[in-house]
Amino acid sequence: MSSSVAKNTAFMTVASILQKVISFGYFAIIARNIGAEDTGKYFFALSFTTIFVVFVDLGLTNVLVREGAKIKEKIQDYFSTILFAKFLLGIITYIVAIIVINVMGYSSETRYLVYISGITMLLDSFHLSMYGTLRALGNLKYEAIGIVGSQLVTCILGSLFLWMKLPLVYLMVAFFASSALNVLFAYIIVHHVYHIRVRLQYDKAVLKYIVPIVIPFALAGIFGRVYSYIDSILLSKLAGDTVVGWYSIPYKITYAFQFIPMALVAALYPRFSEYFIHDKEKLHYVFHQGIKYLLLVSLPLAVGISLLSRDLVLFLFTHEYINSIVPLEILMIGMVFGYLNFHIGALLNACNKQVTQTVLVGIVMVVNIVLNIVLIPRYGATGAAFAAVLGNVGLMSMSLFIVPKIIAFNFNFLLSTIVRLGFSVTIMGAIVWYTNMYIGLIPAILAGVVSYMGMLFIVRAVKSTQIKEMLYLIRK
Repeated sequence: MSSSVAKNTAFMTVASILQKVISFGYFAIIARNIGAEDTGKYFFALSFTTIFVVFVDLGLTNVLVREGAKIKEKIQDYFSTILFAKFLLGIITYIVAIIVINVMGYSSETRYLVYISGITMLLDSFHLSMYGTLRALGNLKYEAIGIVGSQLVTCILGSLFLWMKLPLVYLMVAFFASSALNVLFAYIIVHHVYHIRVRLQYDKAVLKYIVPIVIPFALAGIFGRVYSYIDSILLSKLAGDTVVGWYSIPYKITYAFQFIPMALVAALYPRFSEYFIHDKEKLHYVFHQGIKYLLLVSLPLAVGISLLSRDLVLFLFTHEYINSIVPLEILMIGMVFGYLNFHIGALLNACNKQVTQTVLVGIVMVVNIVLNIVLIPRYGATGAAFAAVLGNVGLMSMSLFIVPKIIAFNFNFLLSTIVRLGFSVTIMGAIVWYTNMYIGLIPAILAGVVSYMGMLFIVRAVKSTQIKEMLYLIRK
């Protein structure tokens, strides 16, 4: 791996971890201070606008990065034309979002949260494209700084507003302020450091070139975004703001660990593409080892957090969120399948099965919506959690039918891995439960980490040579 690529990978990995740590801590502060009902309103507004923001980008930033990296002389034309397209899409999307939130009959407070969050959505889309130009030029350092800095500003301002006991809408003002500063920072870097003009430009030839490329990115983005956030919207309408507040806790906890599969996929995706063309044997090996390492991380997380769920929720979020415990236990099970979906999806996309992957996500999105509509009225947040897990299981099951068209899938390897890791996790779980019951939460976490790592080597689930091989492939 070249020095620049290694530095960029390090910058983005560290930034992603820091951003999620700060974000989770900030959300815990919010939930403890404003209660379940207002947390539900806040989380709903963010989820609502997060769904709509995908219609502003539509994969245009991905195209900017890919095509700009190929022909750097065209970056200015691509960037200016995409800004023009996103400006028009942003205005249309914001108007539609305002109309929809009013038609849905929400309170004035919730509507104001969405209004401000929607403006923040537009700003985020613009600085995303600015950072996209830097990605095309091979510099991710400034984006990493922007990610962490923006989250810090949000946390500081939001905490200050909470301390001053200002109305809920000020939490969105904190988001707006940090996003505006991020746009300013990105503008300074793009314009003054790299001398790329930030302007809107209608270029018919460029649009004609990028529109066919952007369509699969757009569909995948829409399906994935709706699938990820529609449960919060349906919970709000079918069960109320307080239930959304309960559900937001397990959602945030599981989301906090998403950087793990994302980091592994970022490292392995180029290898999948390379080996698909040049070395199917290595592709087979790397894919199966990736599954093993994701299970190695996700299984203890799922078991450990599930066993400690009650104590974690009460310690971090107070007794008001006791109804978050069962949904958390359910979502932790779904997290295991979610990790594998990241990995399998990367294989399909890297090996010319991106259309198939998009279709599968679209099918699961529809099924997930139906399941939420059926389960939420009867089971509330628990029903939404079940729908999420069933969606992850369904996506993985369907994807596994496609994998043999690329490489032979070794079910014996998977079974052997599950047995070894399952035994290790069982021993770890018993130690965690006993330690938490008779000593305390923090010692239980430490005992779980130590016992699990020891069990891995006792049952030979992981060998030192395998770790060295995997690290070598990633570095290469």
